Order: sequence, then C-alpha cells, then structure tokens
Amino acid sequence: LELYNLIVMENLITTNKELAKYIAEFEADVKVTDYNIREKSMTSSAIWAKWLSYLYHEKENLDKIQETKQKIITKKMSENKNMDSVLRLKSEDKIASSDDNIKKLNALSKMTQTNIDYIERALGILAGFTYSIKNVIEVLKLNLTH
Repeated sequence: LELYNLIVMENLITTNKELAKYIAEFEADVKVTDYNIREKSMTSSAIWAKWLSYLYHEKENLDKIQETKQKIITKKMSENKNMDSVLRLKSEDKIASSDDNIKKLNALSKMTQTNIDYIERALGILAGFTYSIKNVIEVLKLNLTH
C-alpha cells in the first residue's frame, strides 16, 4: 500500500493538474452573465460548499503526505537504534534531504499546499460573491425601470 501511494504521488508530482482543474472550475463558477445570473444567485451556497469540501480534501491529502513521510523516516531511523540523540537528529535530516521518496513527498506536499492556498483565496472571493450578485440584480432592476 505504501509503495502504491508513492507511485500515485509520483504521478501527481509531474504537473499540478489539480491546480489547473481548480482554476478552470473556479473561473466557470464565478462567471456571471445575463443568462445565468439567476442560477448563480440560487446556487452560490452550493458553490461555496463545494469549494469548502475541496479545501478539506486537500488538507487531508497534506496530512496523509506528512504521515507517509514520517513513517519512512521512522522506518529508516529504526534501522539505526544505537545512535545518540544528536546523531539521530542529524541522521533524520540526512534521510529527509537524500531519500528519493522523501524528496517526492516534499514536492507533493508543496503542490498540495499551493492547492490549499488557492482554494482559501477562492473561498475569500466566494464570501462576497452572493452580495455581488445581489448588487448586479439590483442594478439590472434599476435599468429595467428607467
């Protein structure tokens, strides 16, 4: 299972396809036209909930990455049980900087954190989305009455 997780993670590292997907989806979610304004008004809460679930999914992924990384380090450290604490810390740093799997996990961790940052910013934009739509609807009503 651990090897499988590493293979899956290696495929994700090549490009951040998730981020590209999030960007395209967010652009579609916040694009408001004369034709879809009512729909956007009615679904803005659902859009918010969707992005919130994406955030928690990414945070879970980050936790799993960190756990896998720690398991690898712990396993390698257990092979050297007779070290004193100073050598143990240096050895742990050396493992973290030289092990290929740890390097891949670090890269994946960085990409996942980038996804989290993007989603948090998207949620910030969505926080005012309903208010913005309401204002647009009010402007449209004014234009129709004059």
